[in-house]
Amino acid sequence: MSARFPALDAQLCTKCGACEVACVESRYGLTGLAPNDDVVLERRRLAVRIVADVPTLNVCVHCPDSPCIAVCPHHALLRFPDRRVELLEDRCTGCGHCISACSYRAIRRVTALNIAVKCDGCQTQAGGPACAPACPTGALTMTALSIDALAPRR
Repeated sequence: MSARFPALDAQLCTKCGACEVACVESRYGLTGLAPNDDVVLERRRLAVRIVADVPTLNVCVHCPDSPCIAVCPHHALLRFPDRRVELLEDRCTGCGHCISACSYRAIRRVTALNIAVKCDGCQTQAGGPACAPACPTGALTMTALSIDALAPRR
């Protein structure tokens, strides 16, 4: 099975934050934001972090055992037939169980909305993802990847 996922080329990434800004602006209909604006830092669904001086992307890898699904008392996380894991924000109460369960740090709390969010590859976003086209260096791309290839091997 395959779905769209953001992929990051660490050698091209300048950690400018354009992808994170585009994500928030696209999802919330906002404009004119900067990478360090509180609304961007809180509401971004994908996050580029520096780990050992290397830019890395914190996104869902759609684990086969999906501990986030197992701990959600409100059934806000579901596995779809293509095996991707989605977070249904209208069901989320912001309890944080999924955030604690995710070892990939792919799920974040949006305190202002009292919900959790995670990158969904803009599967339901009209016009598709805004993050990859906003990347000035081409470091971030949307790639159709096999979920089986992303999942950690046991």
